Amino acid sequence: MSFLLKNKYFQPLAIVFGCLLALSAARPARSQTIAATRYGMAAGLTNTAVLSALQLPNGEMLVGTQHGFFAFDGRQFLPLGPEQGLPVGGMAQAAVMTAGGDLVLVLLDRIYVAHAVTADMPVLGLHFVPVAAHAALSRDEFRKIAPWRGGLVMTDRDRLLFLHRVGGEDRIDTLESVLGLAEGTLTDVSALHAERDRLWLGTGGGRLCVLAGRSLHCLPVPALAPPRRVDAIAEDGRGVLYARTLRSLITADPARGTLRVEPVPHIGTQYENYQRFLTLAWTPDGRLMTQADDGELAIRTDDGWTMRMLDGEPIAAPLSVVLFDRQRNLWIGVPGIGMILTRGFGVFENFDRRNGLSGAIIWQMLRRPGGLLWITSDSGIDALDTAARRVVRAIPQAAFLIAADDRGRLWHDGPDYLARMDPATGLQQDYDMRRINKILPGREHDMWILSDTGAWRVDTARADTTPVPVPGMGGAYASGLIDRDGALWLIEGRRLLVRRRNGIVTVARAGWPKADFIPNLLAAQDAHTLWVTGQGGLYRATHDGDRITALTAFGPAEIGTDMTYAVLVDHRGWVWIGSDHGLALFDGAHWTRVTAADGLIADDLDQDSLIDDTDGTIWVGTSRGLSHILRPEQLRRAETLRPVISRMTLGDAPYDGRAVAFSRAPFRVTFGALDYRDEGRIRFRYRLEGVDEGWNEATEDTVRYPSLPPGTHRFLLQAYDPGRDQEPAIVAVSLGMGRPWWQSPEVRIGEIMACGLAGYGLWRIRVGLLIKQRRKLRETVERQTAEIRAAHEALVRQSRLDSLTGLLNRGAIQAHLQACLQADAPGADRAIGLAIGLADVDHFKAINDQMGHLAGDEVLTEIGHRLRRGRRHGEEVGRYGGEEFLIVLQGDGDKAARMEDIRRSLSRAVALSSGRT
Repeated sequence: MSFLLKNKYFQPLAIVFGCLLALSAARPARSQTIAATRYGMAAGLTNTAVLSALQLPNGEMLVGTQHGFFAFDGRQFLPLGPEQGLPVGGMAQAAVMTAGGDLVLVLLDRIYVAHAVTADMPVLGLHFVPVAAHAALSRDEFRKIAPWRGGLVMTDRDRLLFLHRVGGEDRIDTLESVLGLAEGTLTDVSALHAERDRLWLGTGGGRLCVLAGRSLHCLPVPALAPPRRVDAIAEDGRGVLYARTLRSLITADPARGTLRVEPVPHIGTQYENYQRFLTLAWTPDGRLMTQADDGELAIRTDDGWTMRMLDGEPIAAPLSVVLFDRQRNLWIGVPGIGMILTRGFGVFENFDRRNGLSGAIIWQMLRRPGGLLWITSDSGIDALDTAARRVVRAIPQAAFLIAADDRGRLWHDGPDYLARMDPATGLQQDYDMRRINKILPGREHDMWILSDTGAWRVDTARADTTPVPVPGMGGAYASGLIDRDGALWLIEGRRLLVRRRNGIVTVARAGWPKADFIPNLLAAQDAHTLWVTGQGGLYRATHDGDRITALTAFGPAEIGTDMTYAVLVDHRGWVWIGSDHGLALFDGAHWTRVTAADGLIADDLDQDSLIDDTDGTIWVGTSRGLSHILRPEQLRRAETLRPVISRMTLGDAPYDGRAVAFSRAPFRVTFGALDYRDEGRIRFRYRLEGVDEGWNEATEDTVRYPSLPPGTHRFLLQAYDPGRDQEPAIVAVSLGMGRPWWQSPEVRIGEIMACGLAGYGLWRIRVGLLIKQRRKLRETVERQTAEIRAAHEALVRQSRLDSLTGLLNRGAIQAHLQACLQADAPGADRAIGLAIGLADVDHFKAINDQMGHLAGDEVLTEIGHRLRRGRRHGEEVGRYGGEEFLIVLQGDGDKAARMEDIRRSLSRAVALSSGRT
């Protein structure tokens, strides 16, 4: 959150002057809050009455509830049931791994075991078998369990039972019978702890005993505050024993022979009916932790007890499970809520109004050497004793800015004033000054005040000094810093200015590569490097003292956003960038994102709200409170991404990847990641080889394919964290789907033979068709040739015949006559006998003139008809012209007589269509 629009957040406050300023003691901080994520019914935990939890060898969390066991794969809880050989539901009291690698599930009156469980086995793929109980189990709701000597010791009302393998099978006997002890030796046991060959026992009467071999020895525990029942036992690496009753912690050192009892803090009546839930757990840094009332956790340190409470809504129910996983994450079970995964336990501690802070919106912090941490907020200024973790002073004046001068006086802003306050006396002096943006301690007994109305300077060497405007510096300065050489760097609008100690101001940068970039804060990394945050991203600027010589831009790909509010370069040289997307940490080589998923109290940081404390820790102000990063180096610890395929199904049936008979049932894959710390940031891609062309982004925790193709395939799942610089992790599983009957070898051979026969038949048909087509083509060619020949002959005839008479035309009869003359010429081989006659129609012109040309045409047509009809072999007749006809006779006959016959045939009257002749 930026305070550039701070008038939106300030409310008018009364100004308290001088010694009238009231410094009030703030509410003491009861406990620091722990960021947490809650998993209930929405996450698949259909029963939220959590009774037990265990992290399995493969990293999955196995949670027992009043209605069965559930496995958590990093995304959702999946129930165990008949698919794993277990009943539906049942009170799941405990899950335990034995030294031999067996997983034992204890229900109220039944016990199941899966043998030889390894790190590559998902729990949903295990098969459990019931254990024969030679000593019948009672329905003991207060049962305690501990693995010991390769088996499992458990309480069963007023006796101890032992689960062990005899003759290759699991069985349950009384521990007394197994050890050869007299009946009644081991009674009233309420707590168990196994360490090597020793078994520690706590009793309902407050005794603490150890069973070694067949010997039972009890420690001399003094009288305890009632109820005296021992409910939890733990042992540290030095052999020191700790035992918990409702109100007391017993510490016993058998080697030294010492034993002492101390009260557990903040214990009332909440656990009186739930003592069986009490436990002792070791934090990752080796501190003892146990439950307290109101959802709090008590941590025992060398200086006493410190308290922690979960962020979010207060918890009224007892804590039934307290468990650290192998990634140092703290899991808490709460009946009625489900499972709670804390974020950043041991790395972060958070403070808000519940811890005594005046307000939740934290702006700036100031650490006085060896003193208090001063904190400004919208509701006041607080002084936090970080050693005692409690607010010891509170000033009811809202402020954004705070700084200290070389005399130890505090300077802070107000709605319309600048205040100077002496923490020792409480005296405060106010100066009329508005729209202050930065208070900078100088290097020569001075303070610099940057505002929208210019730069002001205060001579801190004088007790009665007042801020005076700096000549030539009347601009609106959003922020600034004083570097190690004493130069003052300033942000004015979009410009970056530098003022040398001699008072000369130069423009180091007038604009930025991104036109919309508006700078708001500066931090110096070394003598020649600045970091510039603002609206539009982040720049690393290299300068030569007066001007910027190089710029490197960073944006959403590195810092997650292009709107930055805070920047800090710590003593390690690491760069911290704050925004409304949390923190981005740059160690000089890699960027790392830090968000509420890691333990920040909120992702929305406030402007200029980062400080590097003297002990190397980092304080972060947010819009929901204050975060303290206790171990910054832990934020750079890259966890190995561990994607896991938790369940596969074909239709409604479980599927383990082995080849099955062909099915068109849909194929489903459910997956998650066992990197619980980064669960909120991890993304997934998947690919089914032979089906998907490339990687697909997963939007849910389940992938569905309409069916699985026949053959062998690989399903690939890739997990990656876009906020961390690390290689994606891939897990693969082989899948086998049988081929349908129509793809069997026999059917394939039949198909090949059928295809061969069909091909041969088609070939025969094709050959027949080709032959038929060839014959048809030949017939078509012959027919078309005949037609062409006939057409040609017709054309020839048409070119030689007269169209009116049907006789040879002039050219044709002349050609015929010429051929005959050549054949009958002297010297020819054989004379053919040739006679030529020319017939002329008499009075033809009169016919045309008197009867018309059509009548003339009829006469010529009739003459042509008569000549054609009477023509004999060797005779040709042609129309020579008009009404003239040339007659050519060949042969040996009487040609004169033949000519006379022709003339007579032509002389007969011609009947016209008009009736005339």
